[in-house]
Amino acid sequence: MSGMTRRGLVAAGVALGLAPAVVRAQEFPTKQVRVVVPYPAGGGTDLVARLVIPRLADRWKQTVIIDNKGGASGILGSEIVAKSPPDGYTLLVTTSAHTINPFTTKVLPYHTERDFTPVTPLVQGAIALVGSPKAGMDTMEKFMTAARANPGKYQFGSTENTTRMVGELFRVKSGLKIENVAYKGAAPMMQELAGGHIPVGLTSPLTVMAHHRAGTLRMLAVSGNKRLPGLEDIPTMAEAGVPGVDTLAWFSLFGPGKMSPALANRMRDDVVAVLAEPEMQAKIRDLSSLPGGESPDAFAQRIRNELVTWKEVAKLAGIEPE
Repeated sequence: MSGMTRRGLVAAGVALGLAPAVVRAQEFPTKQVRVVVPYPAGGGTDLVARLVIPRLADRWKQTVIIDNKGGASGILGSEIVAKSPPDGYTLLVTTSAHTINPFTTKVLPYHTERDFTPVTPLVQGAIALVGSPKAGMDTMEKFMTAARANPGKYQFGSTENTTRMVGELFRVKSGLKIENVAYKGAAPMMQELAGGHIPVGLTSPLTVMAHHRAGTLRMLAVSGNKRLPGLEDIPTMAEAGVPGVDTLAWFSLFGPGKMSPALANRMRDDVVAVLAEPEMQAKIRDLSSLPGGESPDAFAQRIRNELVTWKEVAKLAGIEPE
């Protein structure tokens, strides 16, 4: 048998092996789907899930339940999905804390890459550096000037692992001698900022929007490489003089590890169709956010890149897993 013939038979065998997975992906779902949100109801992750997932359910013509399993920066709910069968009937909608937790948590009950199949980001958004007018920090220039003139005097507030790490990245890239103050939620940090007790904090634009419009707080700059819809007057970090803080926070869809590429791609195609709906686009713009839709392969590469970035930031910032 010639080498060419052998290669042809091998290729045919691979194609035949893939065929059942493709058929199963086309038929999915044939029963109820469970989407685990590893954060409490009412938060940003829950909001995004309840925005997008019901439209997926309409496309799939099946019941899709959203199951909030909050705790430990998303780790408890994520573990449920990591240990589920890779058939697509248990999915995860989580945040970019997924790629940060390995460097802030000493022992994870799963492997961040191996135990999950990236499907696609649903919604992406910047992290805003928010200044306190009461503390005299209503422009980026004022904060940068004050912090450079007084090394070690000022702090930045954060509310969870994502905002903390973006803050540490900002600190490294800016060269400022500022320290993190961790809060147990956005509300107490907003109070402290509004009262002028801390000069700046990091949070999602959605969280601070009411304060920003009222003038009690001021968004100074946003992460990412372009300005946000509806917030075109707020510069990016690079435009404000701190290049390299171009990471976006994301809310994304995952399956358990070893889910078939055919099924992951089918799900991604359905998400893209939902995100393309004019009403959905308008709602995402209202959140000053951007639609997702990356391919599973591209999203998996982004996760690998982020793991490298956050590992380096944690090392430079002296963050020890707890």
